Amino acid sequence: MEELSKLVDDLYEVFSRYRNPGKAFCNYCYSEPEVQHFKRTPLRQLGPDDARTLLWESSDHWESQDVYRHYLPRMLEAMGPPSWVEDPYVEHLFDTMRALDFHSWPLAERTTVTTYLKTLEGLMSYLMTEDRDVFVAQIEDLEKLP
Repeated sequence: MEELSKLVDDLYEVFSRYRNPGKAFCNYCYSEPEVQHFKRTPLRQLGPDDARTLLWESSDHWESQDVYRHYLPRMLEAMGPPSWVEDPYVEHLFDTMRALDFHSWPLAERTTVTTYLKTLEGLMSYLMTEDRDVFVAQIEDLEKLP
């Protein structure tokens, strides 16, 4: 678990330059108090339910890649222990990142994300074998050059 903890710290470090928590959130999905909560709460203090809510958003609900990358460390951290937040379907996170042009992100960001996900995959005992295979294939796809 120490390795995973270091990888989480690496996520926060590599994405620390994305400080903008966003201005525009979907008014259909979020009430104004919810929006203010996301914007005002320090990233590491967002709870697992907050992280799940953000993780489940589709790519077209994000104001920008940079706002998504601001929240990404918390979303990824919540997918691991002790929270084990599950995505709505195995490919969702990967579809969202690809739609937000993951392959054009700086190498350090891409590597940090895929390293974390590969480590996390080995711990996700709740995934059925076929879902685990999809998860691994999705990571491998993210690692390919554009």
